[in-house]
Amino acid sequence: MPGILRIVLVILVLLLLIRRKLDLGLVLFLGAALTGLLFRMAVRDLGREALAAAIDKETLKLVGVFWLVIYLGRFLGTRGHFRMMVDALKQILPEARLILALPPAFIGLLPMFAGAMMSAPIIEEAGRRWKLDAAWKTFLNYWFRHIWEYSWPLYPNLIIAAAITGIPIARICFHQIPFTILAAAVGFIVLFRHVPAMDQERSDGRKAAAVGRLAYSLWPILLAILLIFGLKLSMLLSLGIAALATQVFSRLSLKERGALILKSLDWKAAVLIVSVMVFKQMLEASGALAAVTRAIPPHGPGAYVMLFAAPFLMGFLTGVNQAFVGISFPMLLPIFGEGHPDIVLVVFAYVSGFVGILLSPTHLCLVTTLEYFRAELKDVYRIMIVPAAVVFAGAFLALLVFRIL
Repeated sequence: MPGILRIVLVILVLLLLIRRKLDLGLVLFLGAALTGLLFRMAVRDLGREALAAAIDKETLKLVGVFWLVIYLGRFLGTRGHFRMMVDALKQILPEARLILALPPAFIGLLPMFAGAMMSAPIIEEAGRRWKLDAAWKTFLNYWFRHIWEYSWPLYPNLIIAAAITGIPIARICFHQIPFTILAAAVGFIVLFRHVPAMDQERSDGRKAAAVGRLAYSLWPILLAILLIFGLKLSMLLSLGIAALATQVFSRLSLKERGALILKSLDWKAAVLIVSVMVFKQMLEASGALAAVTRAIPPHGPGAYVMLFAAPFLMGFLTGVNQAFVGISFPMLLPIFGEGHPDIVLVVFAYVSGFVGILLSPTHLCLVTTLEYFRAELKDVYRIMIVPAAVVFAGAFLALLVFRIL
């Protein structure tokens, strides 16, 4: 069987297992084993390569980063910081319609599964002022919740992309900031065109105090970002310092501290990270990546089609944020350029995959938000298809300008 057909078989098996709701970490482990066997690796070699990838220093660092992100999310959620943030926003916002966008955007600063559900009640309450229908409430909550996933360094997609490509996460985030700005801009244009202006809610006039409460509601996240981008500390160390600060400065009992830490040591997150790195290593060690290179030259029209199709289809078919990066990016390494990956190609592939995620009918955030607002998917698609197309068009234009033309 030609090498490229073996790769296709691996992808089809992975998609089938994901569709059957198997844990993504387990699916990728099985995909790594299947890859090794299809490319005739000895079982002993397969086991040795898998073990080496699982205990590699970079893999263990990634597990630490994931656990710390989960911890900070649990800390902010259980200590009422999100509620404080929303109350502060109501005092600060100069334009009433922003209450339909900024709460999900602020909550989106912290990665969490089905995170759009945290802001859904806020949009439900705010939407009553304009008598918005279910589709519009779903779109506004869902769209603004996801504007950060192009460039916010706490998102697992970006952490995994940096680990696979070897590009520093700060560099990836910097090059993808324009897409966060573009997504926010097109979202605001759609919002302001559809929702009429209305008088601002009355406030107590203490906006300075509200700004302080807003900053306090997100202080662990702001501290971590300051350490990462301001002091140039590693993400692991920065998140560790922020987590330690929450333990030092928060009034928590020993029981509460222990419970918070234990609940944050999510073994599924650890398995997912390890499985991604094992899968990547198996693709390299088995010769699968070489087979991709032989079948699809890393330059020319075929390569550009793969840069779009592989991540987009993975995102759309699975609806799992980490899947489009964890599965497609290792296979695209020959096109990115191993050793010195081309950031323009990486950005195009990432945006293509994330647009697939946004449109996926199996994306957990979309499914739960549709259920919450009792909206029809087709009605939400009618609103969302143009903004999603604009974001993808931005990535395609960048590819044309900087690499194709």
